[in-house]
Amino acid sequence: TTEIGLGIVGTPLSVALASAIPGTTTQSITYDTSAEYAVTVAAGAAIVASYISSQSALCPNQRYVLSGYSKGALVLHSTTLSSSLKAKVRAVLVFGDPARNINQPWPINSPSVDLAPRDGSSSSQNIASFCNFSDLFCYPLGVSLPAHLAYATDGSIGVAANFVKTRP
Repeated sequence: TTEIGLGIVGTPLSVALASAIPGTTTQSITYDTSAEYAVTVAAGAAIVASYISSQSALCPNQRYVLSGYSKGALVLHSTTLSSSLKAKVRAVLVFGDPARNINQPWPINSPSVDLAPRDGSSSSQNIASFCNFSDLFCYPLGVSLPAHLAYATDGSIGVAANFVKTRP
């Protein structure tokens, strides 16, 4: 919430993905990141879906990794893609997802969520959900804002890049 551009998680994630998977490029989706979670999330999801649809028309063989931190994770849950566009999504990465413990939809075919990606993943899992112990927004009964702000520096970024690298 309130971040512009790639933000505190997206910036190091972009660098890590480019290093792990040569040729990777990153696109930040701009949407209203104010502390409102209905209209702005729906609008952000529509922008994501529109971007992927347009980009897919321009580059039909392009694959996607979708990532969201905190409110960005909520945007991904609300993103509706056609089955053919979902098939182009290689992986979904979420950090500090407020809807983590709610069965929410995902913009990927055959979603399989790894709720503990730091402990390893199976090859069938295509979603990595990072939630630090006591994170105020994703951990049940979480109380720690510092835990929510730590994903960029606690090793999660490297694990996320490796998760994507090992996906087909």
